[in-house]
Amino acid sequence: MVGFHTGSGARAVFVGHGHLPREWPAFAVGARAPCAGYPRNLLVPGEITEARGTARVEWVLRAVSAAGVDAVFMANDHTAVIAPNLACFLRGLNFTEAAYAGHALRQRGTPPDTFNSGAAGYVLTRPTLDLLVRAWDAKHAACAAGDDKKWLQGNPGLVLARCLRAHGVDAADTRVGGAHRFHAFGPSRTATGTVDAWYERMHETLPFANAHPLPTGVACCDRFTVSFHYVEAAVQYALDAALRADFSGGTNADRDRWLRSHWPAKGKDLGGYEHKIPDDPAKRADVRDLLLAHLDVATPATCPGG
Repeated sequence: MVGFHTGSGARAVFVGHGHLPREWPAFAVGARAPCAGYPRNLLVPGEITEARGTARVEWVLRAVSAAGVDAVFMANDHTAVIAPNLACFLRGLNFTEAAYAGHALRQRGTPPDTFNSGAAGYVLTRPTLDLLVRAWDAKHAACAAGDDKKWLQGNPGLVLARCLRAHGVDAADTRVGGAHRFHAFGPSRTATGTVDAWYERMHETLPFANAHPLPTGVACCDRFTVSFHYVEAAVQYALDAALRADFSGGTNADRDRWLRSHWPAKGKDLGGYEHKIPDDPAKRADVRDLLLAHLDVATPATCPGG
């Protein structure tokens, strides 16, 4: 998914191979990004197969660059985006400067690779897109993975990060007081700190002060969190509803009943990687308090910096 920011909102373009919903209009490659008619479809050419991840990312970002946008937010189809908070985050950027912003991780190696989680999503500004297009046109060695490099083809975001770093653009620290705004797990796992060990390891050597350990409980998340990953449709609906007024009234017992009745408990509605609302009262309180007091939907009046 690609989110365009034009003025005050985030506009979605769904990228896919083969087929996309016909009721959505196509996003015209080579044309300026339209102001209305979203969501839109962007079909990857047939010669770029699903196995060619780096070629797909390059093709999509070239299309985005040609559309003349100020910034783009890249994420995948299991990522829930709180669009007003994304717009708020974008208001704080300087669109005349290169930026690569999301949830930074570091993979061990020599040298270690710092990159933004594609699951949590990341923002690229106009100068970043221009830089990438110039690098691809010049066939810069750091900006491509051969078709025989299957692991890199499956991790095109890592190649993108290497390309940007070779041109002086590193993953930004987007935390607010240590709390993250972009999350690679769903609300329940993020709030309770029950994330995978690999995820924790990839924070240990980040080049940011106090980046490890990951904050737990409601301290995990900034008030104006932008994204959660591993979010199926039913969880997305529950998250959206919980951010509205129907969750804020009543007692904690009322909210616990609300969560048990609205949040999926198992199966495909919950998905394979998100967790149900915890049975343990303390962990359940972490999720409840995250949704109640530590997440908000930004408005022009409440967005830091206006």
